[in-house]
Amino acid sequence: MSKFAGMRYVLLASGALLLAQGAMAQEANKPDTGVAEIVVTAQFQSQKLQDTPLAITAINASGLEARSINQIADISNSAPGVLLKPSAAAFGPAVTVFVRGLGQSDSSIAMEPGVGMYVDDVYYGSLFGANFDLLDLERVEILRGPQGTLAGKNSIGGAVKLYSRKPDGRGANYLEASYGSRNLLSFRGGGDFTIVPDKLYARASGVYTRQDGYVTRLDYGCLHPSSGVPAAGISGNCVLGHEGGKNYGGGRLALRYTPNPQWTVDLSATVIKDNSEVAPTVLLAANSTSAAYFAPFDSALFVVPTGANYNYATYATPAFTDPTIYNGKVGAGSHPAISVPSHNDLLQSTFNGTITWRPGENLTLTSITGYSRTNVSYGIDGDASPITTQTALYQARSRQFSQELRLNGRALGTLLDWTVGGYYYRADNNFAGSNILYPGKPFENLNAPDDDAISTNKSVFGQAILHPFSGLNLTGGIRYTGDTKDYTYRRYNPFLPGVPTFTAAGVLTGVQSHYQANKVDYRVNLDYRWNDQLMTYAQVSTGFRGGGTNPRPFVPEQAVPFYPETITAYEIGFKSDLWSRRVRVNGSLFLNDYSNIIFTNTAPTANSALNATPTNVGSARYKGAELEVTARPVGGMLIDASVSYLHFQLTSISAAGVVIQGVTLANAAPFAPAWKAALGAQYGVETRIGTFTPRVDYSYQSSYFTTIANNPEGQVGAYGVTNARLTFDSPNKDWRLSLAVRNLFDTTYYNNKFFNLGMTLAQPAPPREVSVTLRRNF
Repeated sequence: MSKFAGMRYVLLASGALLLAQGAMAQEANKPDTGVAEIVVTAQFQSQKLQDTPLAITAINASGLEARSINQIADISNSAPGVLLKPSAAAFGPAVTVFVRGLGQSDSSIAMEPGVGMYVDDVYYGSLFGANFDLLDLERVEILRGPQGTLAGKNSIGGAVKLYSRKPDGRGANYLEASYGSRNLLSFRGGGDFTIVPDKLYARASGVYTRQDGYVTRLDYGCLHPSSGVPAAGISGNCVLGHEGGKNYGGGRLALRYTPNPQWTVDLSATVIKDNSEVAPTVLLAANSTSAAYFAPFDSALFVVPTGANYNYATYATPAFTDPTIYNGKVGAGSHPAISVPSHNDLLQSTFNGTITWRPGENLTLTSITGYSRTNVSYGIDGDASPITTQTALYQARSRQFSQELRLNGRALGTLLDWTVGGYYYRADNNFAGSNILYPGKPFENLNAPDDDAISTNKSVFGQAILHPFSGLNLTGGIRYTGDTKDYTYRRYNPFLPGVPTFTAAGVLTGVQSHYQANKVDYRVNLDYRWNDQLMTYAQVSTGFRGGGTNPRPFVPEQAVPFYPETITAYEIGFKSDLWSRRVRVNGSLFLNDYSNIIFTNTAPTANSALNATPTNVGSARYKGAELEVTARPVGGMLIDASVSYLHFQLTSISAAGVVIQGVTLANAAPFAPAWKAALGAQYGVETRIGTFTPRVDYSYQSSYFTTIANNPEGQVGAYGVTNARLTFDSPNKDWRLSLAVRNLFDTTYYNNKFFNLGMTLAQPAPPREVSVTLRRNF
């Protein structure tokens, strides 16, 4: 019996149990003994999680704190079918986000995310700066499956939605301080203020976190003075610095104005400044033939053992001279040494406004406005060694504006709930910097990109939920989207500002590419509530991810477009609350037909050994299953568990996809682990001096590849990680003291692997971390 069939039988058996349970009489629910209710807004209206016919993982503020979740990447361990990781160092301060095997790992301004990221219903269209600190949140919603009608483009895998705590004058004020491993020092706080009683409220919140890095950069020449590798000139312990350290802070100010019951105005401004070190990188393997290019040094000299948390990265390129083939070209010649910083610089400010007007009992008009500014700068050492394959310094700038108008209503008594709306989005992005690639070698590529990408998205949408009789709901949704992107190439000489580079890509300077697509997405959903304990649903939905043009052409013929991906998804599922709501079991089965899949082609082309062209590879079918269980069997105890299975099968390979080295119908999708599982348990013990709550969380993830070519060098191995936490609450809950241990057993595993320029680079996850947090509620 196949793994997928086995999961299917488990879900069917669970459904039979739920039907039997639904026939049993239940006592009245006790609010303090059942699984907590969470209200979500995934269908344009407030609904209980258990009444929403979608696959959703929702975690409220107390759940985030209990699991020690502080940044969005931490959510990955608590949601089935979700992979959220910090991006590899080559992609800057960004995140890799995949849901049900669909997403994006490349932060380029030319590429579109595959999972929509939202803060207070405002879309954030860049992976740069998207590893949001979960500052003062009310809840997180993770929607699995394409959200083409509910969220729009770039949500083919799903959507991650963060909702901040709104000011209401009721307090919920707190201050907390943490200290821990590697000199961790963190402060958080938030508080409500009443400006005009019953009308105007404010809430301020802030965070500051600093922690030393856990990968040490060593000076190879200092450690091995007879090797011939020049030392950096430092003395003492031969340490150049660290990677993986944190240094960020930010704050949010929110206002809520309620002049009367018909109007609610929510405004917020958020600023984040992040000067954290670059993502940690270690060199695990290198092609020994590189000795021919980097004589007298073989890059294999600088490989570190598996599990080692050090590298020999210098973030510098010595002075060099261009190879003979470039002699006589303007800008070629001898060039000075350069160095780049080993930390990121990110400054992000966002302004969101939501205005809600209720002109009648059955009518609500909502305006959602968002504006964000993000500036990023980061350095790259492309080989984590003293040799010079790549040294780069990049800057990215993004300006995003969005406006959504949404009208919700009810008609024909209680027979019909409807929503109509329109959406506008514009992003002005720029990516610039200096890239020194294989300096002085025959395939040298030197350029200073200064590319612009202007994206616009306009859509109209509608949804109707019909309630023909008690328990049955039929939902239909549709969205029409017009999507455009204008991309302008500029390839300058890194040593002569404003002068096109003398390498082949220089002729692209000033060349523009235009992408345009019009798409219609739909969703049809049928759900039925059999009784208070069980609801089942079935749906068909679609979505798409935008196209564009190759942002990294090494030669002009690589400046080619790629086209939108599309998906049609079929899903059935159930949601249940059993035994006086003490046990919650939710499950789903899905099948996705995925077309025009975009993967990166790295096969050499006729005029270049270097290639990184996004290519529409072909079509595929994803199928999988997910199960989530939450239980409160006795007072004070909480158990939550989840498991997901995913199977990917390429069904066809396009003519363009055939040229990608190593791609066959048997290949696995990148960033798509077949199995994920999580189990957490906590138990509160009340004593005379207060309540002690120990909690343990375990998460498992099977292995996965990071490229469609399934290079074994880029395979991330399976791993399981255990976190633990002990919390003490004073009798009146005004003081809280917590001891948290992340990676309790000090497991060695990698968040990412990156096969680049003949070298295997890995991003090690943090080792064991211990922290103590003191919190004061008032």
